Amino acid sequence: MIPMLETARLFSDHGVKTSIVTTPANAHLIHPLLHQHPSISLHLIPFPSTTFNLPSGCENLTVVPLHLHTNFFSAAFSLRDPLSHLLSSLHPDAIISDAIYTWTTEIAGEFHIPRVIFQVTGLFPLSAANDLDLHRPYNSISDDSELFSIPGFPHTIHLTRSQLPEVFSSLEPDYAVHYSNVAPREVFLLGPVAIAGQPEKKEKKAEPCLEWLDEKDDGSVVYVGFGTLSRFTAEQIKELAFGLENSGEGFVWVIGSGEVVEWIPEGFEKRVQGRGLVVKGWAPQTEILNHRAVGGFVCHCGWNSVMEAVVGGVPVITWPLHYEQFLVETWVCEVVKMGIPAWEGFKSVKDEEKVVFPATAVTTAVKRLMGSGEEVVEMRKRVAELSKLARMAVANGGTSNGDLSRLIDGLVA
Repeated sequence: MIPMLETARLFSDHGVKTSIVTTPANAHLIHPLLHQHPSISLHLIPFPSTTFNLPSGCENLTVVPLHLHTNFFSAAFSLRDPLSHLLSSLHPDAIISDAIYTWTTEIAGEFHIPRVIFQVTGLFPLSAANDLDLHRPYNSISDDSELFSIPGFPHTIHLTRSQLPEVFSSLEPDYAVHYSNVAPREVFLLGPVAIAGQPEKKEKKAEPCLEWLDEKDDGSVVYVGFGTLSRFTAEQIKELAFGLENSGEGFVWVIGSGEVVEWIPEGFEKRVQGRGLVVKGWAPQTEILNHRAVGGFVCHCGWNSVMEAVVGGVPVITWPLHYEQFLVETWVCEVVKMGIPAWEGFKSVKDEEKVVFPATAVTTAVKRLMGSGEEVVEMRKRVAELSKLARMAVANGGTSNGDLSRLIDGLVA
């Protein structure tokens, strides 16, 4: 939702009247944006929780129990009729909708307006998923852990069948060209939208974790955060904790509240006091990654997090969990080479096939990334250059800024 809202902000900044459509339980996430941009309006459509046996208020995947995810998606995909009814009164010039809502193409056709597919991931994983579907090189593989490559891909990358999934041009020039060659549609590369059109923030939020970082040396702390949807087992939480403890490095670990907190080993926080900080609940990830004290990021390879690492100029330790995150890991480690994997062993997108990454692997990866070896020095140079490219792309005259203008001109022509 974050990049979708940032995109709405960019449209508003360019003088376009923008309407955001969501459901009642998500309205509070939109209100801060509305206060800053009066030209953006909010429209709510009912979410059929009762019809699909969901608890009241379960309108966002972050609060939906794992065993009800299928119900949630069924409910989300049933929003066609209320959205169609709303559009008949709004009379929009175009619909911008998430890629998973394929039925909005049909609605757009009924209203004789274009539908723009909103992709929250990069062109690399998008191209990989597209080419995998076209060529299916994994069909000749007999073992889920056997490596294979994608025919005709701009880079020779290595994947396994167990990791298959259930941007902007300055970062991915090869894939901007490749995707336009293999996909029969025009592509507009707008990201990273979070820094587009926004002045540099000079005032720092008075967050305890940022104040804690103020006392640390430059590049001395690794940030550990896995997004809002990631879930770990109790065993994996303990191994991660012991790995961070044994690394001897400074760290900020953002962990969800509730039962997950209880899985942290007894006495852990006391033993790492002063060197490590555990944040329970929400944390200002963007501000953390841009803090001078942060020199590494352990992340799940969600595209938002990877883009925030790029903008902050921070190399990463990759720990993919679901969806296209394993493809993003390949891009990070093999293509742009701004990170290293947390685990070199077997990995799978399926929860039932996941193996626990041992504490020793976590310790090794953290010490390696936070070290001063030649590999890491080169990695830091590369991510610093990517950070410059990201800021150039969204600035006036940049590739992303140009694509935004081209998209708006095409929709209002």
